[in-house]
Amino acid sequence: MWKNLPKEVKRYLVIYSLTGFSFSAIIAAPTLGKVLNISIENLGWLFSFSYVVQAMLTYLLGRKFESMSVNYGLAVARSFFASGSLLFAAVRNVYSFVVAQLLLGVADIFYPCQVMYERALFPPNEREEIYSTQFLITESTKATVYFFLVFVLARYMKDIRFLLSIFISIFFANLFYAFSFLKILPRVETGSNLHEGHVLASNSNGAFISIMLHQYLAYTSFSFSSFLIISYYLMDRFKLDSSSPFLFEMIFSASVVLFYFWRKKINFGPVINLIVGALLIAFTFIMWFVPNVYLFFGAHVIMGAGFILWFPAKETIKLGISPRELGRWEGFFQGLNIFSRTFIPVLSTQIAGKLGHRWVFMTSSLIFIVALFVSIPALRWFSKHSEAINT
Repeated sequence: MWKNLPKEVKRYLVIYSLTGFSFSAIIAAPTLGKVLNISIENLGWLFSFSYVVQAMLTYLLGRKFESMSVNYGLAVARSFFASGSLLFAAVRNVYSFVVAQLLLGVADIFYPCQVMYERALFPPNEREEIYSTQFLITESTKATVYFFLVFVLARYMKDIRFLLSIFISIFFANLFYAFSFLKILPRVETGSNLHEGHVLASNSNGAFISIMLHQYLAYTSFSFSSFLIISYYLMDRFKLDSSSPFLFEMIFSASVVLFYFWRKKINFGPVINLIVGALLIAFTFIMWFVPNVYLFFGAHVIMGAGFILWFPAKETIKLGISPRELGRWEGFFQGLNIFSRTFIPVLSTQIAGKLGHRWVFMTSSLIFIVALFVSIPALRWFSKHSEAINT
């Protein structure tokens, strides 16, 4: 598979692995809030506030980049992510925390650019395998980096110093990432550009809306059980230190790598892979309902198996049935997703504070099951027309 990929795709996948390391900021931010003794309820309000502006901009920018190079959008996104990481390294109060979170979250606004970029770059008949390989490379990076953070760096640095070194490293990594989109990676002239082998689907509007609703609900499920909840759960419920959220995510990344090679031995296709992957992810949230530290960490292995099936299948189906105006649709649903985050952190932290963390995980499971049912029209349409659109 790797040998047969175009050079520009290989280059993108290698540099994209920096997002695996950059994900450390998503874990480190709420962990820093805990270290600074900001209550989980107050942090929920802070996260919600940071999403308001993002939600309003996402749809507008998604449309904008249908007619201009998405490379610029992706470069801007990584530049803001770098700035937010650098500011987090200097955060010592609530106000600077809010600004840093706002800067970090700008990258989400440009998510439609990434989808349009990959639609133009990835050959249609190899998309699921490419997304699986992309996920393998990213999670391998995370597993390696997090192993170093947990078992090496955490031995010599604790709490603030430990998190500060992570944020500074992310700052430099994302500066290079931004530069890569301008000078190293292939240029996609507009977000409306298609790969030469891409065949636009026809009469698929209902199916496309179905898969976009599925994506929205799935991301909502993850937002409920984000690291804002998980970091506090590990440190409050099980009395673990600030490196424990990274150990938790390292287990997920290692399981993705392990199950990637198992996945290559089966060939059920995107539809079955999405269904099985979604069920495994929903089951993981149910397992988290049991307040046992070993079960909590162990269930993340199942999450890894579900993700390596679900995510590549979801992206393959979505791009296969997408209209040319993908940017505005991704912008709309990503904006809706970000808008939902304006109340999800508050709601999830209130549930965690009043009923207990495990009821947040149960909510995530129910939402993900609903997301699977919502995807049925897209799955039926793709099963019927997949040969015509994946040439």
